[in-house]
Amino acid sequence: MDKIMNVWHTVLTQRDWSWAAIGIIYLLVFLMIRSFFLHQLIKTARGLNSKWYHELKKVYVKKCAGGWVLFLVSFGIMIFFWRTGNFRQPAIYEFGMAFLIVLTLLLSILSSVMAFGLAVIHVLKQLENNQMTL
Repeated sequence: MDKIMNVWHTVLTQRDWSWAAIGIIYLLVFLMIRSFFLHQLIKTARGLNSKWYHELKKVYVKKCAGGWVLFLVSFGIMIFFWRTGNFRQPAIYEFGMAFLIVLTLLLSILSSVMAFGLAVIHVLKQLENNQMTL
C-alpha cells in the first residue's frame, strides 16, 4: 500500500510528466462510461442480419467522428487543467474547468449515442428504399 501511495504522491507532485498517467486513466474511464451507454445497443445490433450489422458499423464509424473530436477537446482541456490547476486550494477556476471537462465528456458520449441512432436510421432508410436485401 505504501508503494501505491508513493506513486500517487509522485504523480501529484511532478506534473511535467504525470499528465500522461492521468491521460491514460482519463481514457480508460471515458471508454468505460461510453461502453456503459453503447454496450446494450451494440449487443442488440449484433443479433441482426450480418449484412445489416456490417452496414450499421460502417455508417456509425463515419458519423461518430464528432464524438471523438469532442473527446479530444475534453482531453486537451483536462491536460491543460492538470498542468495549471491548484488542487490544494480550489477556486472558481478549478470548479469551472472541472465543469467544462465533465460537460465536454458528456457531450462526447451523447454524440456517440446519437451517431449510433443516426446509423440505425440510415440503414432502415436503405432497407425501405430496397437498396439492401436480406
